[in-house]
Amino acid sequence: MARPLRIEYPGACYHVTCRGNMGHQVFFSDSHYGLFLEKLEEFSALFRIKVRCYCLMPNHVHLYLQTSEANMSRFMQSFLTSFCVIMNRMRGKSGHIFQGRFKSHLVQDELYRSKLSRYIHLNPVRIKSLSALPADRRLEILENFKWSSYPAYAGLREAADQLDLEPVLSTWGTDADSRMLAYRDYVEAGLRKGVEELWSDVKEQHVLGDDAFLAKVRKSLLPAVLKPEDSKEQRALSRLKRGFAFGEVLNAVSKVLEVKGDDLLRKRSKHADGRKLMMYCLCNYCRSSASIAELASKTSVSRSGLLIARDRFEKSLESNKLFKRTLNDVEDFLCKS
Repeated sequence: MARPLRIEYPGACYHVTCRGNMGHQVFFSDSHYGLFLEKLEEFSALFRIKVRCYCLMPNHVHLYLQTSEANMSRFMQSFLTSFCVIMNRMRGKSGHIFQGRFKSHLVQDELYRSKLSRYIHLNPVRIKSLSALPADRRLEILENFKWSSYPAYAGLREAADQLDLEPVLSTWGTDADSRMLAYRDYVEAGLRKGVEELWSDVKEQHVLGDDAFLAKVRKSLLPAVLKPEDSKEQRALSRLKRGFAFGEVLNAVSKVLEVKGDDLLRKRSKHADGRKLMMYCLCNYCRSSASIAELASKTSVSRSGLLIARDRFEKSLESNKLFKRTLNDVEDFLCKS
């Protein structure tokens, strides 16, 4: 059977699962779970991914994500590669941790956001070993499960920075407290009475949505066959997406601006706009070769400082034609290098 097509576009929502290789355990200690969440936070910030929900089980992971760009595959590849390299180093192991590629369903968000989040959050108490326990005991286990976003949704702990609770909770009340209480009741009802099976609604292997949503995907979102005249532009875009080394990006920016690379790296550089351009390009085009922490260190700023500079420069592109032309020149230089 052919692999399901990855459908990617800005604003798309996905249910993503990653299972341990051959069904084996992935996480063996709190530090392993913590590493996964640390990398999720790092790469979701780098790739502008909004994390709606997560649940980390010993041998598999559930994520509910929304992209700001058409970049789910690149995000997951970079994120999981970084996690697996460090995880293997921590355990003195080598080889695959997860089974093949991650699996994902494109989700019709407005129709399934509550149902899907509840399904993900109930995972810790849906295992066989807990099935005979009273509902109150399973609820206690659920509320105290450390490696899920549910306690944040239920108001039982502070939400991590990368969590985007608003889309799911917005349908459950008029203020934060009432929303959390209503959502908590909704999940508890699912624990006590059971929840409907979502996967019978999956269409064509990879779309969780109704017939109208599937028709929209078919008509508007499936990638069109490239015309011959588009192939050169597409190859250039593909080159940019694959990424570059830190030195390549720094060299491209310095050549286009006719400024020394060392001057751009200096924290109080007199070329302030050029430095912002450099940080924007590093964030976008060094994703596969360096972590956000490494890029921040090389540019003498904090991780948050680097991401703020990236976002501010991106915002300025909306109105500054000179910035746009300069960025295009840098991209052209990179594609030709």
